[in-house]
Amino acid sequence: MTTALESLPTAVLEALLDQAPDIMFFVKDTGLRYVSVNEALLRRTGRQHKSEVTGRTAAELFAGPLGANITAQDARVMASGSGLNGQLETYLPPGGHAGWCLTSKLPLYSPDGALAGLCGISRDLPVPNESGQMYQRLAEALDILQRQYGAPLRVSDLSRVAGLSEDQFGRTVQRLFGLTPKQLLIKTRLGAASDLLLSTTLGVSEIAARCGYADHSAFTRQFRRVANLTPVQFRGARQRGAQRARQQNAT
Repeated sequence: MTTALESLPTAVLEALLDQAPDIMFFVKDTGLRYVSVNEALLRRTGRQHKSEVTGRTAAELFAGPLGANITAQDARVMASGSGLNGQLETYLPPGGHAGWCLTSKLPLYSPDGALAGLCGISRDLPVPNESGQMYQRLAEALDILQRQYGAPLRVSDLSRVAGLSEDQFGRTVQRLFGLTPKQLLIKTRLGAASDLLLSTTLGVSEIAARCGYADHSAFTRQFRRVANLTPVQFRGARQRGAQRARQQNAT
C-alpha cells in the first residue's frame, strides 16, 4: 500500500459503508489490487472474509473475461484521470439473480501529484413502489417501454403519454428508478437481451435487432460497457455457472 493510500481515512469509510448493504465500496492501489472493501462488495465476490479479497485484483477474484474487463476498466480510469461517473452496470452475485447498479470510479493522487490508485462505489438501483401514486402516473408510458423497447422510442413521446413535460418526466423517472429515461431504456433493452441470451439459441445479431439495435457492433459495445462482458462471453459465463451449480447439486 502506498503512503498516499495509508493517509486516507479508508478504515473510517469502510466501517461506515459496511452498514450500507446497497452500496459497494472499494479502494485499489496502482497495481489494481484491492486495498479496502466493504461488506457489500465482499458479498459480490462470494468470499467470506475481507482478507480473501485485499491484495488481489479483480482478474484474480472474478473468473474469465469478467475479471479481465473490470481490470481493464480500472486501468482506463487511472490513465484518463477523468474518472467514471454513474456508469449503468449489471452484475450477477454468486448464487443470486442479476442486479443493476450505478458505478463511479475516481483516480487517487498523492500530495505531490503522483498517481496512487483509485476508489469507487457501485450503488444498487432502487426498486420502485409500483402501487405508489408516482408510479401509477407513469404506468402507461412504462408499459409502452416494457412492450415496445425494440422500437425507436423517444422520451418526448413517453412524456406525452404520461401527460408531463420532458423535464417533469425525467425528474419523475429519476426519483422512481434512480436513472435518467435514457438509462432506463438501455436497462430495459439490455435486460431483455440478457434474457434472450440465456433462454434461447438466437444469434447475437438477431437479439440486437429484437432489442432495438440496428447496429450489431453498437449493441455489443453497449452490452460490454454495462455487463463487462460481450454478449457471447455473457452467455458462456452463465452457461458454465449453471453447469457448475448442477454438478454441485448432484454431488
